[in-house]
Amino acid sequence: MSDTITEPPKINILVVDDEEDVVEVVTHFLREEGFNVTPAYDGEEALNLAQPGIDLIVLDIMLPKLTGFEVCKRLRTRANTETIPIIFLTAKIEEADQIKGLMLGGDDYLTKPVSPQVIVAHVKAVLRRSGVGESKTLNIDGMTIYEDEYRATIDDEDLGLTLTEFELLRYLVRHRRRAFTRQELLQTIWKDAMMVTERTVDAHIKNLREKLGDFAPRVQTVRGVGYRFVPEDE
Repeated sequence: MSDTITEPPKINILVVDDEEDVVEVVTHFLREEGFNVTPAYDGEEALNLAQPGIDLIVLDIMLPKLTGFEVCKRLRTRANTETIPIIFLTAKIEEADQIKGLMLGGDDYLTKPVSPQVIVAHVKAVLRRSGVGESKTLNIDGMTIYEDEYRATIDDEDLGLTLTEFELLRYLVRHRRRAFTRQELLQTIWKDAMMVTERTVDAHIKNLREKLGDFAPRVQTVRGVGYRFVPEDE
């Protein structure tokens, strides 16, 4: 089998904020989810970068040179940018500002402070509503992961994965070759679930391998660390 993983082109997101730490954190979490991210730090730079090919903009309001409101207004009057989804991310919490942002053409409005995970969730929700899809299938030789259907097949035969097994497989495949500790997998897949231990991870990996058949060796145990997925037997 060849070492190939094919998936649709990545989503391109423009993150605009004059606070470099905000841009850095938001960019990190979006890239962890597989998005391409372009940073910008003032309104004029945002206008220049907001060209066809940008799929969504995370936009601060209180920006140097041009406010986020003005950026949004101008983008909505340009033929090649009028439909790009815009999420305002701002410290302006007044209801009047929220209404203004949405009336100018914003698709969502988040007020700081807000966790990066919430920002990512809103980005995904706005993309879905806008018809701009994340990659929905991952193809690894004869195995296909259908992300929107929460199922996986090998040579068109359904693997019958549980939701947790599916989430484990998808996460490891999306971050192929990277080794994760059991604790990292617990925090990502099980999140805040109670009464879940590292042995739970081992049990689910064992069940997943049994269902993967010839693909089982690709879910590797990394001694002293945890688990990883490799695109071909290594």
